Amino acid sequence: MNITDRQGLGLTPYMHVTKADSEKSTDKNGLAFEGDVYSFADLMKAHPEAVRKVTSPEVDEIARVWLQQQDVAPTGASDNEPNDVYATVKVGNEVVATLYNSGLVKMSNSTAASVDGIDEPSLTGPALAQWRAETYAKLLGGKVEIADTAKSQSEWTPRAGSERQYSRAELDAAIAAMQKGTTQSPGVDRSV
Repeated sequence: MNITDRQGLGLTPYMHVTKADSEKSTDKNGLAFEGDVYSFADLMKAHPEAVRKVTSPEVDEIARVWLQQQDVAPTGASDNEPNDVYATVKVGNEVVATLYNSGLVKMSNSTAASVDGIDEPSLTGPALAQWRAETYAKLLGGKVEIADTAKSQSEWTPRAGSERQYSRAELDAAIAAMQKGTTQSPGVDRSV
């Protein structure tokens, strides 16, 4: 494939990678590709419309995701511990759904298919568990049995690590850490 600029002139590849070169490269670093390799700077000059400045909110989102990936896995009990049940939904004598104080629900695939597509309110914890239990019971023709371990919304504490908010300093430090050791493009415009 030949890449041309807007005037139709062909760009000169930076290098051409053959299948043999690719196999050697794969042995060393696990990456495999073959074909023409172009300079990003040349591609930007040929097709400037393909490149735009990243907005400040986009940079913040990239930094937030990067920070989340650096965090270790949450510690403590999981959201579906047997001693953290909010309620069960029963149809006849069969438990068809178990709801936990976190709002998490455990059910079979067939039961999940029966309640799929419901628009849920933006609730969390026991409030979500209660809404789901009542809604599922109504849809499935069952009844809700509140567990002895059910918590009120004020008694419930979300697991650490859920929806962590990062400070401006943390986001800026993450951006700096990602950029460290790389050639910098013209600065990020944070005023956008």
